Amino acid sequence: MSGNMLRLAWYWHRLGAMGPAEIAQRIRKKGVQFVDARKQRDWTSVPITKVGQYPALPGPKEAPDVLRQALKQDAEEILHGKWRAFGHIPIHVSDPPQWHKDYLVDVDLRTELSAFELDHRTLPKGADIKLIWELSRWHQLTRLAMAAYILGDARAASKCVHWLEHWVQNNPPYRGWNWTSALEAGMRLIQFTWIDGLLRASAANVEHDAALEQLRYDILPAHAWFTWRHRSVGSSANNHLLGELAGLIIATVRWPELATWGTSLDEFHALWETEVLAQFAEDGGNKEQALHYHLFSFELCWHARAALLAAGRTISPKAEDRLMLAAGFLAQVQARSEPWNYGDSDDAFVLPLASELKENTREWCEWLSGGSGSVAWFLGPRNPATAPRIQSLPDGWRLFSQTGIAVNRTAEWFLRWDVSPLGYLQTAAHAHLDALHLSLWLGDLAFIVDPGTGAYYADADLRNWLASRAAHNGPAWAGSQPTRAGPFLWRGFHSRPRVIEGGAGGINADFFDVAGHAARTIYRVEKPLRGGWVIEERILTTTPESDFGVLWQFAPETICETIEPRRFRITRQNRTLEVRVSSDWHIVDLVATEPTRKATT
Repeated sequence: MSGNMLRLAWYWHRLGAMGPAEIAQRIRKKGVQFVDARKQRDWTSVPITKVGQYPALPGPKEAPDVLRQALKQDAEEILHGKWRAFGHIPIHVSDPPQWHKDYLVDVDLRTELSAFELDHRTLPKGADIKLIWELSRWHQLTRLAMAAYILGDARAASKCVHWLEHWVQNNPPYRGWNWTSALEAGMRLIQFTWIDGLLRASAANVEHDAALEQLRYDILPAHAWFTWRHRSVGSSANNHLLGELAGLIIATVRWPELATWGTSLDEFHALWETEVLAQFAEDGGNKEQALHYHLFSFELCWHARAALLAAGRTISPKAEDRLMLAAGFLAQVQARSEPWNYGDSDDAFVLPLASELKENTREWCEWLSGGSGSVAWFLGPRNPATAPRIQSLPDGWRLFSQTGIAVNRTAEWFLRWDVSPLGYLQTAAHAHLDALHLSLWLGDLAFIVDPGTGAYYADADLRNWLASRAAHNGPAWAGSQPTRAGPFLWRGFHSRPRVIEGGAGGINADFFDVAGHAARTIYRVEKPLRGGWVIEERILTTTPESDFGVLWQFAPETICETIEPRRFRITRQNRTLEVRVSSDWHIVDLVATEPTRKATT
């Protein structure tokens, strides 16, 4: 099928996932786009002079040494063009940055076209919109502002302001790729609020007050107007709407007059609380069924909460309780070392608060568990968490029953079992076909992992395979559904997995789809040595002759060796597992090469 036909099919299936109300909302958005693409506005017509109490910054002299050292190194690298996309992908960026360039594949897509005419899903020459948007989330600029505030680095302050001015000159409102997403505009509102707060409180900011004043008018009104009018609706809301509302709340709390370009803080607050309750389940799990987006959404909510509290507002008990449960869920479900996620993941974060940005997830989890460090220094100690709403099961298993995630944590083992529904709303946008997938850590090392996400748009085959059932270690068989209809879109849903006690003291889970019934039982054995786990599979398909398979994917740098047929030694760093496969399996292969990517279901 040609690229045009694939895009047409995607739009057709996407339309089918919408109800009448969402279709009406999208028609309205098209009308708003038509107006905003043609009407010029005077962004200086409303004075922006009042400054609120957010963000509340701790004294720079009390900053942890680990943060001071990290900022010193980061500032030097950023000033010399050594940036890290998403905190860990090295890219070399020019001075000033080319804001429409995917530096990973060296493709510059600068354009003066209206953003409303651009399709960010289909970029040429292997470019991915996420790499372009990442530059304009301004994490490196915020990091420079932190260096100016904490270290008194005047060079960092000057370059931060200069690059913001250059961004404004090269990204006029609603033109080019950086105006194709309201979430990206909301993220910039958050970054600029912190940049302004850090630089204005910095001893290194003596000469930049006038420039920052001008940047307020150059950035804030157009961003607030765009984020509010073009906010995500319907089945596209997900974490996007949380990010858009967080940006609007945070900027409006700091600059109350900005409400003229959006709406009242009362309305923002009410909508935000509605989304908190809509997107986090009653046991605290995120309904998108993507663990990294749980952290991303929680971080957005926590910053918005802090801004609302700084404005003297009160969070409703129900929304407050849900956020505390979300914190407890993440602390329980994410590994305490070598974190791996389930579902979609793009490694995004909101503010660069961690000392080591490549360890952002780990540092946030440490803060959630009551630890100190850079995140705690910026945000203060975390409030005591609401006790997690977990169902206790045999063999030490604990189940978040609404979200469908089971965990088992001992002194030596950590297991995470996905027994969840496919995803959130009719698109299940960030979900993967990972029902019954098991991840396993031994001590502080990941051994059996979820393979992740890969590129968002640039490598469709890789993305499809990583989302497929074949890429996960839940049983996979021919004809099973759902079917991935393209980025962020699924057709057909399997049943919600059921969890019951297993016959050998462990637990059992199963689910149905149109092609059959799959079940897995997991139970603990105490011998030999440190003990281990038995995993049993059962499949009943609509085609009795149909084969099924299970792919066990080990963490990078793992060494796999055959001891004898159906017996394998799995070694990573200084730890070893032994895997034994029963004679019930017809074929057992140790595959050291990359598997085919053709699976799409």
